[in-house]
Amino acid sequence: MPGGVNPACPAEASIRNQEKNTDMNQDVSAAVPAAAPATAVRSFGPYTLIRLIGSSSLTIAWLARDTRSDQPVRLLAARQPVNSQAVRERCVEEARKASQLNHPRLLPAHEVGCVDRFPYVTTLCDPEHLPARIEDTFAPPALRSLVRNGCELLEGLAYAHEASIPHGDLGLHTLAFDTHDKVSLWGLGLGVAIAGARPQGIPSAGGLGGGLLGREIAGACLLIQHWIQGTPPHGEADMPALLDRWPTSKLSLPQELPMPIADSLRLMLDRAVETNPQRRFIHARSFHRALSGWHYTEYPEDGGFDAMLQAQLRRNGHLPATEGLRERVAHIAGMDKGRLDEMVELLRQDLALTLSMLRAANASEMAAAGEEGAAVTSVKRAMALLGTDGLRRVSNGQQAWPGTAKPHHAAQLAQAIDRAHLAGYLAAEVAPGGTDAEGAALAGIFQNFGQILGLYHFPDEVAQIQRLVISSKGTDKPITPELAAQSVLGVDLQAMAIAFMRLWGLAEPLRHLVRPLSEDAVVRMPESLEAWSRLTGSFANGVLRITDLPQPEQPAALAALVGRYHSTLGLDEGQVRGAMRRAREKLSRHMR
Repeated sequence: MPGGVNPACPAEASIRNQEKNTDMNQDVSAAVPAAAPATAVRSFGPYTLIRLIGSSSLTIAWLARDTRSDQPVRLLAARQPVNSQAVRERCVEEARKASQLNHPRLLPAHEVGCVDRFPYVTTLCDPEHLPARIEDTFAPPALRSLVRNGCELLEGLAYAHEASIPHGDLGLHTLAFDTHDKVSLWGLGLGVAIAGARPQGIPSAGGLGGGLLGREIAGACLLIQHWIQGTPPHGEADMPALLDRWPTSKLSLPQELPMPIADSLRLMLDRAVETNPQRRFIHARSFHRALSGWHYTEYPEDGGFDAMLQAQLRRNGHLPATEGLRERVAHIAGMDKGRLDEMVELLRQDLALTLSMLRAANASEMAAAGEEGAAVTSVKRAMALLGTDGLRRVSNGQQAWPGTAKPHHAAQLAQAIDRAHLAGYLAAEVAPGGTDAEGAALAGIFQNFGQILGLYHFPDEVAQIQRLVISSKGTDKPITPELAAQSVLGVDLQAMAIAFMRLWGLAEPLRHLVRPLSEDAVVRMPESLEAWSRLTGSFANGVLRITDLPQPEQPAALAALVGRYHSTLGLDEGQVRGAMRRAREKLSRHMR
């Protein structure tokens, strides 16, 4: 039940371990006693205090019993008496405001009030799981479970932050573990005014993600660090004091840890306490999405990544159709059926429509009636199967441009789609005779699909990925786009594109086209048409990356790329430049 505690849970063990080093006599008046004996004898208003859970320099948490109902509760109160009536009233007001939130990862408040200058909030807990006073030693849980707990913590925190409600004193003592070891937050709102009334107030880190909510994002990361290390991070058990050191002090994970963790997870956690505002998480939801994505990618048997992606698809659709959809469909429908190649060329100008046609063809009875196990992997076959009537039906389900994208994001999305089409045209131009030119074009496009999906569904996160890569250039540890994406989204963009295509019902051979050849891999002669398409698409996108370089560097880079692929594609630099001109001409003829 919500509010219950599993005595065997390692994180709760850490809370219990914290309490034996807590000396409350120096901080709290008789209203909140310094220690509770084995039997409950001390009172706090209508509550009988049973035992200490834990504390920070702002608040103190007790297991208590409501004498009016005999109901056991968790009770969070100010650590020291709040002498200012205005501050006390604000504490109560903020806690009552937070009590209106309703979320599975937030324990509902039972009562909010004030006793003898001590504002407090309580939440019910299950008496069967009321933890005993066990002085056991904290041991870090398995990485899988602590990452899951971190996702749960961030899920509740993100929900509160999206309602513009900070927790106020996020710490081990304000976390509750249920009988299934799932984490919930409690005590929201109480510590905000208390922290603000300190002489130093609530220090701001400055920049994006540097205010009170950003401070709590860093706090959530430090709690995860505590679970990983098994000891208070950076030698400081008091979370408010530790956060007061941020961002002037570096609070990233130490190199030596009791368990190995992936570089992508380390980079993600370090971003949450980043001193550079250009590299840190701006929202708790972004941190939650990244950690959840990493969790579900590393442990797919736990499920969840597909659900997260499907939620995005329900919210935003797959992609918006490009402008001029109605005119494009009408033009295709009016063409002679013998001009199928021209129809396909025009249809492929709209990526959203192309994807939907491939999906519809794979799901259609006509595709199912074909050769057993066959899949529709070309737009030409999809058009032949569905016809103009099918095209009209599919087009009616398209979302008009720019969909849910904001104007400045829509411009970036349009540029990315144009770049993907340019790669597709170039791949078709350089595809050797006897290979599948349309498959090469799709490979050129799909190898940009992750970036396109990211710009539409996660535009802020894609901007963070770019900032991470750029800011790391020239350092001793440059960050690759793949590692940056894993630290921001929890998954690299190609993996996200493959997952989307699988959920969208696109054939497996098409999904194999998404990942380009590694830039470090030896280019070998392909043994299948699909492999040829992937190789040709990789070459085309390699050429486009060269065009992003400063002009003086381009000739040498192009010579190196052409030489690397020469044994398979047999091209020279002049042929590549000619193919690029023709590809640009085709893109310029797009119906806008």
